[in-house]
Order: sequence, then structure tokens, then C-alpha cells
Amino acid sequence: GHEKLTLRDGSRIELNTNTTLRIAAEGNRKTVYLDKGEAFFRITHNPNREFVVIAGNRRIIDLGTQFLVRREDDRLRVALYEGKAQFEVSDARGEQQTTLNPGDVVVATNNSLSVTRRRVDELNDDLGWRRGLLVFHHVTLQAAAAEYNRYNLKKFVIGDPQIAQLNINGSLPANDPGAFTRSVKRLFDLKVEERPNEIVIS
Repeated sequence: GHEKLTLRDGSRIELNTNTTLRIAAEGNRKTVYLDKGEAFFRITHNPNREFVVIAGNRRIIDLGTQFLVRREDDRLRVALYEGKAQFEVSDARGEQQTTLNPGDVVVATNNSLSVTRRRVDELNDDLGWRRGLLVFHHVTLQAAAAEYNRYNLKKFVIGDPQIAQLNINGSLPANDPGAFTRSVKRLFDLKVEERPNEIVIS
């Protein structure tokens, strides 16, 4: 699924597949809880009203911003496209804060926090799902299959650990697993076996 929400203040949130979030408004603060999945935020900044996204023990505070948040079991990724945002994490090591500028990407796990810079065109590839595309840059076959499994009922299984580390590049339709199987067969001369609930690549 792909859902678009428009809030009363004009802010917009786009939800990627398999995403759950909750919104609460209290006084001069609006809070979005991202329970799982991925969402792109385009926030109408209001200096008199705080807009906060909470994902586990991490907070993103809007400062007039466009940003992408992806929450997985043990990993949170935030990419800033426009404006500024404050990223905060609170854990056993205490509180950490960093201000994000366009092009900054934060990756937070249970044990680490890193901030890197990426080109705008690379960041835009991460939003391919808004156009129904998955864009891969030097992604392992295992990771690409896992990404496809987010969008399709019939799941890919990599049957051989040696081929799981092969690298794939390209743009493919998110809801067309056949395009993925044709690509890997052509690129790597792999065997593809379709079963009732899964597609095994070996």
C-alpha cells in the first residue's frame, strides 16, 4: 500500500508499504509515532507549534523540513531533503543530539549512531517507491530480495548463501516480482523456481 495524508496545517505525510503511524495533537505540539515502516514528511513549519516524530527512543524535531524516516526492527534511518531538523536519541549512554542539514543521513542502531552526507540525486532514489519503483545501487541480492518482500505477497527466498552477496544495480517496478526474476536470470544466469507462496533463487 501507499497512502497520502494531509494534515490541517497543510503538512503532508506519505506512507510506504507495511507502515503504521499514529498522530496526536496536544496544545502547541503535534506528535507522530512511527511504529514501523517508512514515511516521507513535508512539514509546514510553525514557530508557535512543535512537530515531533518519535520512533522508539529517537525523536526528529521539525525546523521547517522535508525528511524521510524508515524504521526497522533494529535500525532507524533519517534522510533530510530540505530545511533543518533536530535528531535526538536517549538510551543507556545518555542523550545525543545533532542538527541535520539537507543531504544529511542519520543511521541509528541499538549500539551506534552515524551521520553521513549524500548527493541529492542519491537521496531522491530512496523515494522511488513514491513512483512505484525500487532503485538499487550496489545492493546485495539478499537485500534486494528482502526489499521486494515488503511489497509482494509471494516472497523471494535466496536458496544459496554464495549468491546472496552478489551486487545488483537498477530501477525496477516494486509490484512486479517478475521483473526482478528476469533481471537476475539475465545478469547472473541463476535458477528461479516459482512455488505457491515463494520464489526461490539459486
